[in-house]
Amino acid sequence: MPQWAGSCWYYLRFMDPKNSQALVDESKERYWSPVDVYVGGAEHSVLHLLYSRFWHKVLYDIGVVSTREPFKCLINQGMILGEVEYTAFINKKGDLVSADLVDYINEYRQEKVPASNVLKSGEAYVLKNNPSVRINARAHKMSKSRGNVINPDDIVNDYGADSLRLYEMFMGPLRDTKVWSTNGVEGVHRFLGRTWRLIVGYPLSDGSYRETTITTDVEPSHEQLRNLHQCIRKVTEEMEGTRYNTAISAMMEFVNAAYKWETHPRSILENFVLLLSPFAPHIAEELWQRLGHADSLAYEPWPEAEEQYLKDDMIVLPIQINGKTRGKLQLREGSGEDEAFAAVVQDKHFEKYLSGHTVRKRIYVPGRILNIIVQQNK
Repeated sequence: MPQWAGSCWYYLRFMDPKNSQALVDESKERYWSPVDVYVGGAEHSVLHLLYSRFWHKVLYDIGVVSTREPFKCLINQGMILGEVEYTAFINKKGDLVSADLVDYINEYRQEKVPASNVLKSGEAYVLKNNPSVRINARAHKMSKSRGNVINPDDIVNDYGADSLRLYEMFMGPLRDTKVWSTNGVEGVHRFLGRTWRLIVGYPLSDGSYRETTITTDVEPSHEQLRNLHQCIRKVTEEMEGTRYNTAISAMMEFVNAAYKWETHPRSILENFVLLLSPFAPHIAEELWQRLGHADSLAYEPWPEAEEQYLKDDMIVLPIQINGKTRGKLQLREGSGEDEAFAAVVQDKHFEKYLSGHTVRKRIYVPGRILNIIVQQNK
C-alpha cells in the first residue's frame, strides 16, 4: 500500500508480524489493542496520528479491529533546543550597547560572545569584563544554518550512550521544550561514574577495575532498607507519570546516601541496579554481571517498595520554654520525655534558655510538643 495508507497501521502488524493470511489475528488484536502510549512531536497531530486514527476507524467499521481508537494516551514530547547563544550589540561607533537599551536590533552589529566571557547577574546576563553591559541570551531550534546541531555520535564517543540517554531524560519534563547543555551531560556522566565506584570500587594501581564488586552478603540495616525502598517508590511513581527527570534525581539521592554507609549489602545494590537499568541499560548490565549473574537483567522482576520501610521513623518536635516556642528538634518516633529533654540539654541552641535557670516542670505530649518551665536562678 502506498505511503500513508501503508505506514499508518504498522502498530497492528507488530502484533502479528508473520501472519500471511490476515492483517492481524483476531485474538492477538484483542489482547494487545489499543496501544497504551503514543509518543510523537506536536507536528504528528496533523500527520501520522491523524491518518492512523482515520485508517483505524475504517478498519473498525469493516470489523478488522475491536477498538474505536488506536491509542489510549498521547504524549507530545518537547523539542530540544541548541545551546544558549550569547550576543552583544555594537553601535555604528563600535561601542558596546547594553541589551536592555536596544530597541531595534537591526540598527546594531551583533557579535557572538563565548560562554566563558559571560556572567549571570540576577535574571540577566552581563559581560564578565564589563558587568554594566547586558547581553542577549537565547536558545534556538537546532539547524545546520545556525551551526548549533548536536551530533549524538560525538556525545556517545566522549561520554558513552548511557550518559546521552540519561541526560536527555534528566533535562526536564518529557513534554517541555528544553535547552541543550553539554555541561549537563558531564554532570550525569559523573553520576554514572559514582554509581560504578559505589559497586565496583576505585581503580586498581594499574588503572583497571576488579572483575567483581565490593559488595558483601551482610544483612542490610533498617536505614539502608529505608533508603532503598523510598527510592523504589519514587522511581516507580515518576516513571509511570513519565517524570523521568525526578526519577533520576531520586537515584542520585540514593547514591549520595549510600556513599555514607560503612557496608554495601549486595541485596540492596542489586535492586538499585534494576532501578537504573531502564535509564542506563549498558552500565546496568555490566554491573549486574559483576554482581554474579550470568543472565541478563532484562527479564528480572521490577523491585517493589515495602510499606514497612517507607515510614519515616524521625519526627520534628517543637520545643517551648515557658510556653514560647524556641526551636525544633529531630527525634526518633516513640522517644520518651527523658530522651527528648536530654536532646534539648545537649543542643547548643537551647543553652541560652536553660543556662542559669532551674527547671521547675516539664510538659510532654509524645510526638507533639515539649514545654519546659524554668525559673531564673537568684
